[in-house]
Amino acid sequence: MNYPITTPRLILRKFTSEDVHKVYLMSLEDGMKEFIPDQVYASKEEAKQVVEYLMLQYHEIPAPNKTPFVLGIVIKDNNELIGHVGLSPYDCIVEIGYAIEDKHQGKGFATEAVQAMTEWSLKELKLNSIWGIVDKMNSGSIKVLEKAGFIFQGEIKNKLRYKMKQRI
Repeated sequence: MNYPITTPRLILRKFTSEDVHKVYLMSLEDGMKEFIPDQVYASKEEAKQVVEYLMLQYHEIPAPNKTPFVLGIVIKDNNELIGHVGLSPYDCIVEIGYAIEDKHQGKGFATEAVQAMTEWSLKELKLNSIWGIVDKMNSGSIKVLEKAGFIFQGEIKNKLRYKMKQRI
């Protein structure tokens, strides 16, 4: 598989054990607490366990319909880890998830990472579709999906559903 995945400003790369401290700090930010509370860690040890689990999912050919495939988002210019983007099984679909550190939000990094991960996954993993499921109050995340080309499909239980299909 061809990764890390690169964009003009970002590198999407595998997590390493050196990322644990930063993952823990990012998990404590307000946006994570509000919209992704299951990714808020009580301790560095818990963050370490999560990072180690994610590292175990790096197979030669990722299978996001079975196990999560999550990459760190790094700024090319300074090699700073600023978030994550990944694919995970959700019911019978593959869902894309992402988060950017508060101080780097609003700069287009999430959109760039989501576009890159989506294009890579549709091509390299031959996925038919990828879904984005977002809290209807999370306007920033909604904008990311829309700018990345995802199409609104409907609302279920205060969650908006977006879909990106394989282009033929």
